[in-house]
Amino acid sequence: MNKSEEEENLPQPLDSPESVRKLDKLDLDIIRNLWDGRRPYSEVAQAVGLTTNTVRNRVNRMLGEGNLQIISLVHPRAISGHSAAFICIKAIPRKISKIMEEISKLKGVVAASTVSGRFDIIAVVMFNEEHSYNKFLEEKLQRIPGILSTETFFVISGKTFQLRYVL
Repeated sequence: MNKSEEEENLPQPLDSPESVRKLDKLDLDIIRNLWDGRRPYSEVAQAVGLTTNTVRNRVNRMLGEGNLQIISLVHPRAISGHSAAFICIKAIPRKISKIMEEISKLKGVVAASTVSGRFDIIAVVMFNEEHSYNKFLEEKLQRIPGILSTETFFVISGKTFQLRYVL
């Protein structure tokens, strides 16, 4: 496989709603049945009424388009010294895209999205002893021009709350 073919098979970033191919009912049925990413395609196929090859092809297509990722998740509190927070950000309107780009690159950021409502951006961030909230706020976030204010919500509990491990 040459380099361009390899790049073609990587998930593409979902930068705008227009760049996203809409998933159909069968795609969603497959995704629901892949909640456990280790579940064999043959079991998923049986559950959704398709052949194993059709499920495999659809999963590969969704992976290639960036509409699906099969990843491992962990509850941050299950790892000693770890925590997570939702950091809500108000920003200068014309700088929101640039700020989003910068936040997405920061260590510990699991996800960041522009949102509607009283905030412009919400980031989900993971912390540990070496990468503390204070360090993140003072050394990283406050240095991004155009951020007007932040409000942080630390995750206290949540039976189904899990994140990609990014630290």
